[in-house]
Amino acid sequence: MCSDVAIRVEGLSKCYHIYDRPQDRLKQALLPRVRQTLGLAPHSYFREFWALRDVSFEIRQGETAGILGRNGSGKSTLLQMICGTLTPTSGHVQTQGRIAALLELGSGFNPEFTGRENVFLNATILGMSEEETAERFDDIAAFADIGDHLDQPVKTYSSGMYVRLAFAVNIMSRPRIMVVDEALAVGDMNFQAKCMTALSRIQDSGATVLFVSHDIGSIRSLCSQAIYLDHGRMVSQGPAPQIVQAYVKNMRQEMSAEVRRFAREPSPALLNAAGAEALSGDTADGTLDFQDSAEFAARVATHRYGAGGARICAVEMLDGDGQATSFVDFNDEVCIRIHFEADCDRLVSVNFAILDDKKINIVSGGFGPAGRDLLALEPGMRRIVEYRLRLPLRDGHYAVRAQIAAPIVRDETSDYLDVVEDAVVFQVAKWDQARVWSKVHLFPTLRVCEPSEAARPE
Repeated sequence: MCSDVAIRVEGLSKCYHIYDRPQDRLKQALLPRVRQTLGLAPHSYFREFWALRDVSFEIRQGETAGILGRNGSGKSTLLQMICGTLTPTSGHVQTQGRIAALLELGSGFNPEFTGRENVFLNATILGMSEEETAERFDDIAAFADIGDHLDQPVKTYSSGMYVRLAFAVNIMSRPRIMVVDEALAVGDMNFQAKCMTALSRIQDSGATVLFVSHDIGSIRSLCSQAIYLDHGRMVSQGPAPQIVQAYVKNMRQEMSAEVRRFAREPSPALLNAAGAEALSGDTADGTLDFQDSAEFAARVATHRYGAGGARICAVEMLDGDGQATSFVDFNDEVCIRIHFEADCDRLVSVNFAILDDKKINIVSGGFGPAGRDLLALEPGMRRIVEYRLRLPLRDGHYAVRAQIAAPIVRDETSDYLDVVEDAVVFQVAKWDQARVWSKVHLFPTLRVCEPSEAARPE
């Protein structure tokens, strides 16, 4: 294996035998040999379930890779085989360097031992000497922050205390490869923030991180690469923003399909919330020239999706003079216009979002936040939705996502009729007054005051 490759997985598969009845397990252990002795054709008393099938990829030293997929897609099975706690049916895994793994709650802990004893036990499993563990013990205890419970048996711990201690041991072992499953999800808000900071420091040290989470925001912000699994097979691997976008697209399409199965009409609560104005018809605020751009349709064809019933025909970003632009000065006011046509009777919101180069949603807008009722569509209707806003964004590249959504439960679930990623791609210039370090600058007011006489020290 090349020196710059931390993890190499080749043709990895895992098959489980599923028995419908307990007696079938006994039959499988005995009868195949009997049938073979008698010269009879072989017969299996189980069904095969492939948790993982023919997965291959490489992760280089210092990379942070996220693994995405629905429940049951094989993510945890893959991590267990990479860490060596599960034997593959076929294929093989190669790794370089010490692996620290947080796969499931309390893994590697003896429930009868105290937290202190389990720290030394777990550290030994990770390859640390007793001297190393003793040297780092205070740091482990401080990170776990479970107080006097450290000297109590871990069987008395809550789920949050378990994961605090386990993560503290793993992170302080200074691994070359850090593997983290969904176990962090049981931690409280402060602990999760501490974990993310610690993972960032592990990244900065040049270690490789393999990260499994349903939180796509964490995948986008932490990971440079991502792997998408579905039903035990690898769908795709590549830059994290692209893979996350593909995953979100598939999840939204499936969600829309479920919505159409179980809620063909908007719920009464939604209809009541929509208001009489929306139900009685469209109320346009003025007239504009409609655009139906073939060039736009061709450019976005590979990254649009939706259930249909409405189609976005063009999206524009205009500057203060009303001219199309792809370069914006800091805090410029822009106009985002979404041209669309309808082919159904639905109540919809036509929304936009501005995403950064990691596809993290920075700002967005929709009918609800704008204080507007849902728009009642009719077949053949054409409309232009216009948003005006300033962009006090840090310099860099951004993209506009445009979508037409038919809410099923307001602010909870929607049927996505048309979604266009990267409808407009643009750049924000540096602010000439000062460097902007955050993604969005909100122009806070500033005061520097002297203390009152009564508050001054004598």
